[in-house]
Amino acid sequence: MSHSFEENYEEQLAIQDDLGMLREDLISELQAINQYQEHVLDLENEEAVNTLEHIIEEEKEHVAELLRLIQNLDPAQAEKFKRIL
Repeated sequence: MSHSFEENYEEQLAIQDDLGMLREDLISELQAINQYQEHVLDLENEEAVNTLEHIIEEEKEHVAELLRLIQNLDPAQAEKFKRIL
């Protein structure tokens, strides 16, 4: 099935929009990790520390999932990851 130029262009725009949102989400996840880590260092309550440490691990999983999605949508980014990792 052949796509018109306009359909291909619209598809590429949609991918770029998706990538922009995913990259913003990635930034948010990394910021959350940093914030939780700062709180862990300041908290005195052991249960709170343990809970935040658990949340940090979940956020790291989210980072990995977002990176996978970004790589799937952006072949150039995927190639960079391959070369560096």
